Amino acid sequence: MLALLLASAAVPAAPAHPLPVAATTTQAPSPLFAAEVERAKRDVDASIRAGVNVPVPKDPGGGLTHEQHKRNYRTIFEGGQLYRLTGEARYRDHVRALLLAYADLYPKLGPHPAASNQVPGRLFWQSLNDSVFLVNAVQGYAEIRDALPAADRQRIDDQVIRPMARFLSDGSPEVINRIHNHATWAAAGVGLSGYLLGDRDLVDKALLGLDKSGKAGFLRQLDLLFSPDGYYAEGPYYQRYALQPFVVFAAAIAANDPDRKIFDYRDGIVLKAIRTAIDVTHDGYFLPINDAMPDKSLRTEELYHAVAIGYGATKDPTFLSIANWQGRTVLTPAGQAMAADLAVGKAKPWPFGSRLLSDGPEGKNGALVLLRTKADPKGPLLVAKNSVQGMGHGHFDRLGWLYYDETGAVVTDYGAARFLNVEAKRGGRYLPENDSWASATIAHNTLVVDEQSQFAGNWKTGEKFGTRQIAASLDGPTRYSIGAIDSAYKDVRIRRALLLISVDGLSNPLALDILHGTGSGRHVYDLPLHFSGHIIDSDIMFDRELAERRVLGKANGYQHLWVDGEGTKAGKARLTWMQGSRFYSYHMAPPAGTRFFVAESGANDPDFNLRREPVLIQRVDGAAAATFVSLLEPHGAYDASAETVVASSARVTALEHRREKDIDLVLITLVDGRRIAIAVADDAAADATHSLTIDGRTLAWNGPVGRLDIAKTGAKK
Repeated sequence: MLALLLASAAVPAAPAHPLPVAATTTQAPSPLFAAEVERAKRDVDASIRAGVNVPVPKDPGGGLTHEQHKRNYRTIFEGGQLYRLTGEARYRDHVRALLLAYADLYPKLGPHPAASNQVPGRLFWQSLNDSVFLVNAVQGYAEIRDALPAADRQRIDDQVIRPMARFLSDGSPEVINRIHNHATWAAAGVGLSGYLLGDRDLVDKALLGLDKSGKAGFLRQLDLLFSPDGYYAEGPYYQRYALQPFVVFAAAIAANDPDRKIFDYRDGIVLKAIRTAIDVTHDGYFLPINDAMPDKSLRTEELYHAVAIGYGATKDPTFLSIANWQGRTVLTPAGQAMAADLAVGKAKPWPFGSRLLSDGPEGKNGALVLLRTKADPKGPLLVAKNSVQGMGHGHFDRLGWLYYDETGAVVTDYGAARFLNVEAKRGGRYLPENDSWASATIAHNTLVVDEQSQFAGNWKTGEKFGTRQIAASLDGPTRYSIGAIDSAYKDVRIRRALLLISVDGLSNPLALDILHGTGSGRHVYDLPLHFSGHIIDSDIMFDRELAERRVLGKANGYQHLWVDGEGTKAGKARLTWMQGSRFYSYHMAPPAGTRFFVAESGANDPDFNLRREPVLIQRVDGAAAATFVSLLEPHGAYDASAETVVASSARVTALEHRREKDIDLVLITLVDGRRIAIAVADDAAADATHSLTIDGRTLAWNGPVGRLDIAKTGAKK
């Protein structure tokens, strides 16, 4: 393996392109690609009219100089592609003029004046953005380089491309030698530059790390940042962001070093990563896990490149349906070829389904489990987050969950506290509330012990410990995920089963949650549910805090929660809310003595940085152990235009839980008298046999989960 990693094919002295060039084809007209060309023409023509603007850097993210340099690298990329496609000299000349202006500016620059807690760039406040600049600029420059006078080529090579590549490699060892998305962007920029300039030293440093040992660099990033299923360590949001350098550089490696067979590397990990990135979406939007913005979708530059390159490498027609949903592509040959096949009707639907995405380099550190009952990208989706920490962008939310359906996010995750590139909000950087609220355990749908965040709020500690994915079933009428962790809190074990239960006559499945917290002493156990919608009613009698809203706690996220009401209820409890056209009832069979809080984020927020979002918290105080059993029931319909309401009341009338022989037995009673018995055994081995007697009937099953449907008459269904 070492010999294979260190083997290197000869690179031509000065190859014209760091990426594959267009093959001679007679492609059918493509509306998608034609629209992309016209869009790029509008952008680049506007830049030509405005003239060359290469300002001295001074602003953080979102500032004038920051945004201008971003526009410039897009113009260089698009202008180069337009020159390749049209042959019009004005595009070549404008890209040339921009790059020559950078040749005058770049050698004079030192560390960016607005640098914060990141490694500073030269053009931007963090070196990451310099890497993005270089990845784009190299691709555009490659298309005009051979058409330039030798003197201009020399100036741009020696005063822009090579010094930027050197700065991002030898000049920034603390970046490029990391295992992190910043290092991926740096490696891609350095490697693309090396291929363009015929500089094998740059290429090998990008592939293998600065010392060329293989302990760092692009290939090592492929080894350590993705699980065997192509799931990225930092979560879906950063999988999206990191995907562009991974796929663009991989395409360049395939073109320049074909003997490496990069698309076969590690069992095709690059292509797996593209497919997984598409799977970790709902209605095209990435699941907002860890430091994530909820508005990011497949309609991003990173995924335009990824889908085009993925299709080019596989010819899988399901990629074409994603491109059709995106409504965009890239101006590269890969984008052109894909758009041509889409235009002639080769697309097939993407096979959305349930998936268990293992986490960790060897797939042994837990998993992200996606439970779907339909192939519809907008259909019901239960997400069980039993994954690893997610490095510095990770949140303290092991064994958390989310739920989506046609109305959007129902059981929600806050994501990141950040206004990306909005200069007025701390320069577009992460806000202080990202640490004090967004990453705190109470901001997620998982168990909180003694009002503390998991791993005492230390992500480096959390990174040392995985989560156990005990069992999962991805198909059938009862789909489930069972996970556990013993290390999130000292001397407290947490085990959680999340089940998606299809029921005849119900349009959407029920989501059942059985969570055990077991400690060696007395604890306060809080189980929050963050949801989207407007509360309709509840059978809990809340004491409302109308005159003055108190704050729930003093630290670890609790200081950001206003209390709207507190109540108690013996036995089963329920809260119903409405979102969009549907009602949702959350049924609870809580431990004895549970108190309920309805709260809202936004306390102790002097700069109005936080969104105001509701949360329901179940609290057990002073117990060694607590078992929370909850059921989410979607029901009914609301039609605002017709002013009609159907089934606004819950269809579930009873939720019972009891322990029998190391088995959790949950009985769900529907309004029509039917009962559903769900049994979850502690012994989760696939070949373990279990049995229970329910209403005089025997339920026998193998594996951790059994189910018995009982009709109104008591006859087995």
